[in-house]
Amino acid sequence: MIQLTIPGKPVPAVRMTQKSMYKNKYAQRYLLYKRKVGWIAKQHMKGKPIEGHVGVKLTHYIHGNRADIDNLFKGVTDALNKIVYKDDRQVKHMESRITPCKKEEQRTEIEIYELDSYGNIAN
Repeated sequence: MIQLTIPGKPVPAVRMTQKSMYKNKYAQRYLLYKRKVGWIAKQHMKGKPIEGHVGVKLTHYIHGNRADIDNLFKGVTDALNKIVYKDDRQVKHMESRITPCKKEEQRTEIEIYELDSYGNIAN
């Protein structure tokens, strides 16, 4: 199992075009967050990306109540592509939750675990 904590406010995935990624402030914020997640994940990886099925559990600690949980999940799993696993299509089990917190405690806690071919947690 791989466990990571990404400090700071969780940032949801946003739709963008090649043009808008340079002009849209939300796209810029999202791209910076993806790089941060990827950099932290690289620090925890000891080898090549996982090749089989994986499960991902996310806990987003967020101040306030404006968050789209599926876009938060997508932002993190996209950022882990080619680092923790080869492609986010390998994610066969997902769990995501939003937990309220103080502004200075915002973060995302991530657990990635390998699954066997039946979708059970591998030993």
